[in-house]
Amino acid sequence: ACSGGPAVAACLGGLCGQGFFCTVNNFCCRCQSGNSTGPCVNQQCPVGYICNTNNFCCPIGSGGVLGPCVNGQCPSGYTCGAGNLCYLTSGK
Repeated sequence: ACSGGPAVAACLGGLCGQGFFCTVNNFCCRCQSGNSTGPCVNQQCPVGYICNTNNFCCPIGSGGVLGPCVNGQCPSGYTCGAGNLCYLTSGK
């Protein structure tokens, strides 16, 4: 259900438990899109993956969206933009 990974549950009203994102197919997954390779190690992930707000390695999205902004803030290299989501800063 999570691009090859297991889903913990279906979203309830578009929401999931802490540490999970509601995906477009209405499942609660570690990543908003794609499958996680597992927890980040010292904020590091394999090439092509980025440490998300829940400390899991998720694929760098084709649209460059990492996940929701937290209090208007995003990790380094990301900017809080439309829909309160963290977008990859252009030119990086």
